[in-house]
Amino acid sequence: MKNILARGGIEFLAVLLGISGSLWIDDFSTNNKDLQEEKAAYSRLSNAMGQDIINIQKELITNDKMVKKINHIITKIENINIDSLSNYIDQTQAYVTIKPQFSDYEALKSTGRLYKISDFNLLQKIIDLYDNKYAEIERLIVEDKRAIFMQDEFFIQNYAMKPAKEWTTLKNMNSDYNRIKSDKVYMNHLVFMYKVKMQIDERWTKLIDQIKKVKKEIDFKLEININ
Repeated sequence: MKNILARGGIEFLAVLLGISGSLWIDDFSTNNKDLQEEKAAYSRLSNAMGQDIINIQKELITNDKMVKKINHIITKIENINIDSLSNYIDQTQAYVTIKPQFSDYEALKSTGRLYKISDFNLLQKIIDLYDNKYAEIERLIVEDKRAIFMQDEFFIQNYAMKPAKEWTTLKNMNSDYNRIKSDKVYMNHLVFMYKVKMQIDERWTKLIDQIKKVKKEIDFKLEININ
């Protein structure tokens, strides 16, 4: 009888150990999968943020050049010759344009893989960056386009235009040269455009710093293998 009980106890223990081992393997496999998905999420976000930083910085260089040209017209229009003013009018019709790398973030979010990120504090920063702070890009793109379109409407209603290298310029520059230099409405449009582009410079420079800070935390997680 004792041998039977002993044998039964061994069999029960073997079954128990087998179940426990199976559960441990399943848990280990699940944890390892979650860890790999977390690493993948960090990697995709880091790459996307890195590309956004490059693209925004590139667009800011163009925007800064535009700021200088507009400021030059506002402050020294009386000293600008006909050819230069014609070129400035053409060049100051260009608005900023950029498409942030949202696809990776949206894909991670829609599939639930974004929430594999175990660092809740960092996760909140990532969500706030994409859902809130990135809104500065679209908002100022809209404002910039509005300022340009208002200027274009002004030109259409008040001056004859012709195609130019970038956009358009005055068709009768020789006869309109003195007129536009003293046109207060045109100057008001330039002041408005200048203010919008200065905001782009300020807000997007700040956004780059915010992206860099979050990316730095993400890259640190990747370096330490999320330990």
